[in-house]
Amino acid sequence: MITVKKTVLTSRIPLFSLDCQRHIPDRMTVHIVHRADTAYPFLHDTVIAPLGGRLLMAWYNCTENEIAGITVIRGRWSDDGGKSWSGPEVIADSPNHSLHMVPAVFSEYNGEIRAYVTEMSGHDLPVGYVCLKYEAGRWQVMERRAEPVLFNTLPRQTPDGRWIAGGRMALGPGHKPDIPMIALARPASPACWTFTPLCGPLPDAPIPETAVIVGESRLVAFIRREYGPALTCASDDGGRTWSAPEDTGLPVAPSKMYGGTLPDGRQFLLFNELTAARDRSRLVLALGSTDEYRFERVWLLADGFNGTLNAGPFWHYPCACTANGCLYVSCTVSDAGGSAVRHAALFTIPLVSLR
Repeated sequence: MITVKKTVLTSRIPLFSLDCQRHIPDRMTVHIVHRADTAYPFLHDTVIAPLGGRLLMAWYNCTENEIAGITVIRGRWSDDGGKSWSGPEVIADSPNHSLHMVPAVFSEYNGEIRAYVTEMSGHDLPVGYVCLKYEAGRWQVMERRAEPVLFNTLPRQTPDGRWIAGGRMALGPGHKPDIPMIALARPASPACWTFTPLCGPLPDAPIPETAVIVGESRLVAFIRREYGPALTCASDDGGRTWSAPEDTGLPVAPSKMYGGTLPDGRQFLLFNELTAARDRSRLVLALGSTDEYRFERVWLLADGFNGTLNAGPFWHYPCACTANGCLYVSCTVSDAGGSAVRHAALFTIPLVSLR
């Protein structure tokens, strides 16, 4: 069992400034990397990651509906910066489809490509996670661990060299993962994570998916909330202790966020901006300064149905990475009818457009 302890810092998180116009990034392109197929109509929780000099876009796929039927991790590779993609391949599955594989994140260190995939016994019931290694064109299981956690972000390195990722965790098997958490690992043993709860279960955050931004002096976690602005916790000691959750004031819809840092040090946060319908139709990129966590410019990536792509109106659960002079943003695309059919989209934004 996991004991949740609250630790409080005296430092405060600066206020956010988002009172600005929304512009579409110049020369941004968007296309559907993978459309739902007959075998796996349901798709969600996309990931985009630069691995081994290529791009990998992955997601979890289900044969019936969300975490219903058989659930596996599939993905496609690109060797030309996202212009073309390989056919879909299965990255992770459980023996005899006995568990649901959802979701997955990826990392690369010293040329070693790893995947970390949660295993569930049922919808939102994690029992542990599996670590895989990509070698000679194949994904091989390294080990399975029993911690009931979900990774919500790609692992990235902190200034002291450790790996960090945001996610959520359960108190134990059979419990819902309703505790926001931070995962940390040392570079020499990236498969062995330690998990720090940020706070106890919150009444208005039953699905506390957690994004994290790594600054030079401060780490900030962003926690999904069903009603009211998203929450933040901060750490000034490399993730050892965290502040109590605070309102951000950000107009975030109840959906997963994603944070990161551009190569020039500016910080960004991807989220569904709150609409009158409280839906996931408007996906935005908030861009700020270096290590101050003040988002002063907002870029509009998607807003409603896209007739050219015949996709939407919902664009949600983003992931992002930088490579080839671009910011790549992947997300789930779904319709308004509640259909199980979902697709994987990719936005490609030249970094020079984000000035």
